[in-house]
Amino acid sequence: MNGRRTIGFLLLIGLVLWGCSGVHPTSNAVWIAQPEFSEVDNRLYSARIAPQKGESPYFSFFLLTLTNKSSVDLVVDWNASQYLFNGKPQGVMVFEGIDPEAVKNAMVPLDTVAPGASFSLEIMPMRLIAWSPIKEKTAAARSISPGMLPIGENGILLALRHGNGHITIPLSVRISREGLP
Repeated sequence: MNGRRTIGFLLLIGLVLWGCSGVHPTSNAVWIAQPEFSEVDNRLYSARIAPQKGESPYFSFFLLTLTNKSSVDLVVDWNASQYLFNGKPQGVMVFEGIDPEAVKNAMVPLDTVAPGASFSLEIMPMRLIAWSPIKEKTAAARSISPGMLPIGENGILLALRHGNGHITIPLSVRISREGLP
């Protein structure tokens, strides 16, 4: 009986150590975006999102690139823009340096892209981020940390103002993974 207890105890310790090993369950997976980016290109603008991994093994944010081809300002309305998951709006997009109070009150400042200019920004769904505590905010530290974009169709419904008109642009890619069940 004493031998069985020892073996059981060693197995239990092994399971605990394996569970606490720190290896992320997605680290052996290969994350794929199809297509690699989504783009709308016309005579007024070119809008593109490309999912990015950063330092993660999985996709965690988008690189948005917007080029104004028109002769008037193109304005990004972050308060009206939405994260899309499987074609359904899932909340606002955020980015580094954004004020949490402005997001909470739907008062995020607009970004203006002048005629002939381009604008790029790393954006992420607010529902998937973690805010750093105020005591940890320093010039060198991130104030938000992006989470994992889930398997499925991920994108943005980009809200723009052009002259007196409003434009909404749906952009999305399908994210999948290979290598894990």
